[in-house]
Amino acid sequence: MKTSLETKPASIVILTIELDLTEWQEALGIAGKAIAQNVAIKGFRAGMAPLDLVISEVGEAKVLSEAAELCVNKFYALAVVENKLIPVVPPKVTIEKLALDKPIIFKAEITVLPETTLGDYKKIKVEKQEIKIDEEQVAKTLEGLRRRGAKFNPVERVTQAGDWVEIDFEGKLDGVVFEGGVSKNHPLIIGDGVFLPDFEEGLIGIAAGGEKTFEVKFPTDYHQKNLADKTVQFSVKIHKVKEVIMPEIDDELAKGLGQFNSLAELKADIDKWMLEDARKKEETRQQEVAMQELLKIAKVEVPEVLVEQELGSMMEDMKNELSHQKIELTDYLKKNNLTEEKLRIDWKEAAAMRAKAGLVLDAFKKAEHIEATDEEVEKDIDRLKKTYPDKEKELDEKYKSGLERARLKNLLSGQKALKELWQIATN
Repeated sequence: MKTSLETKPASIVILTIELDLTEWQEALGIAGKAIAQNVAIKGFRAGMAPLDLVISEVGEAKVLSEAAELCVNKFYALAVVENKLIPVVPPKVTIEKLALDKPIIFKAEITVLPETTLGDYKKIKVEKQEIKIDEEQVAKTLEGLRRRGAKFNPVERVTQAGDWVEIDFEGKLDGVVFEGGVSKNHPLIIGDGVFLPDFEEGLIGIAAGGEKTFEVKFPTDYHQKNLADKTVQFSVKIHKVKEVIMPEIDDELAKGLGQFNSLAELKADIDKWMLEDARKKEETRQQEVAMQELLKIAKVEVPEVLVEQELGSMMEDMKNELSHQKIELTDYLKKNNLTEEKLRIDWKEAAAMRAKAGLVLDAFKKAEHIEATDEEVEKDIDRLKKTYPDKEKELDEKYKSGLERARLKNLLSGQKALKELWQIATN
């Protein structure tokens, strides 16, 4: 095998591979045997017919095609190793010469891992922020626990703020029912702020069985553009009215949770986990800032193919997120007057930054000799099994694949690298 390398802009190289006659004849022989396994040739057992008879039976083109595929798969990999290339995507292969009596010549256009200059990352420093408990969030947590202990007593009177109600409603814009404007037997607590304030205020003063029609003005920044800054008409019917009786936030509330003897113990526990949550958020913030600082000083030419890969991943993420909400991408795009092409244009800068971050973090891993161990991979697989016990068999099957293990190892290596960068930036 002979190889030659031509360097192009944008991290592209052209690798030309030419086999010698012995290698090519061997490939033709293997191809002939493989084809003969599935073709009945009189006088010969499966796979045992000589090449010339196989060619007579199936044609020269079939044998050449099979042999070419074998050669590309085998010798491309060998040539990449020989030339110390690191491809980032599969190559574009073109066959330059293909004949029975002359060795194959083929070219592979390869996007390779670009050279990354990290800069003096040892000088990156991230300022630490004070970790403190959000007292407003503590109050909200206590209020949430209080609401869990609420009692709902049916009442025979008109609705008041704070009442639980079950309603039917229908909203119309210019006399036409709009999307999302209809619901039956819908429960809510008046004043909770789940609906627009005008809507919830419109529910006050109606007894069970009563009906009412009123107008609601949508805010100018409302997420449904067709309703933003518009006045719509709602017709509602009240089915049930219940008075909500909330318990006091006291020792009895804490004891009712079954784990605490007093309100002080409950508050201490809330403070503890909120402090841990704040610590984790601050650690994440510091890591993100450290990574942003590294991206500022690092220099790398990001191949366009990697940007396209990131755009594809972002689109898949969006599809998955929408599917969890039982929304089709086509419906979402239509509703928001968007196209996939427009989204990809809007996302391109972010995709390029994501691609750069991957390349820079990979270079940092190499510079610091960071790699997840096989033991760490096993430990993370065990963690996944404990987190998703109903998917243990699926996970076992998934991680039998060397490719999936390599992906997990790469992910864990990236996490270790980010933590190492964080340590550098905060010490």
